[in-house]
Amino acid sequence: MSSALAAPVAAGIPITQRGVAESFVVCTAVGREGKSVRLPGYIRSRTLVVLMGVARLKQVVGALLASDDTSRDGLAYPACLPIALIERATMPDQRVIESTLADVMAALESVGEQRPPGLLVVGWAVLALWGEGDTRVLEDGEGSDEQRVRKWLSVGGPSMEGLDMERRAWRVREGLEYGWSDL
Repeated sequence: MSSALAAPVAAGIPITQRGVAESFVVCTAVGREGKSVRLPGYIRSRTLVVLMGVARLKQVVGALLASDDTSRDGLAYPACLPIALIERATMPDQRVIESTLADVMAALESVGEQRPPGLLVVGWAVLALWGEGDTRVLEDGEGSDEQRVRKWLSVGGPSMEGLDMERRAWRVREGLEYGWSDL
């Protein structure tokens, strides 16, 4: 099974979820001979899985957020969009860093060394099953995206040092969850 599917499952992230994500795209952050790649543009109902994206996180996030489309095909991604950085998926020392495109660089810097291999999951599916879950992302009138993300980041776990739960910018989960370690 491809890590593009196995890693999100092991992290509790459904890359497709009714009411949240109707499709997904898998791409790489590293092109032939180490060149940059053009990333797909933003579609609200789609999850983006980026293989080999951790080492090039700054470039990937920059391309997704850029107002021009020279490194991306289509619309720019919203800064508040959830992203999960999954390192060493399915291993006992798996680490999942969940944040937004705006804050993921600071989140990664806060946890220290990278743990390759890693991949990125970008889109509303990242928050779909956390806590009480949020499977109404594609419905109209369910609140603003910023409110949705604030609620998602404020649920569960200790608050970050110096920040109250209202301003929490990321979550870090260490190890396997959801009964995976029993397998």
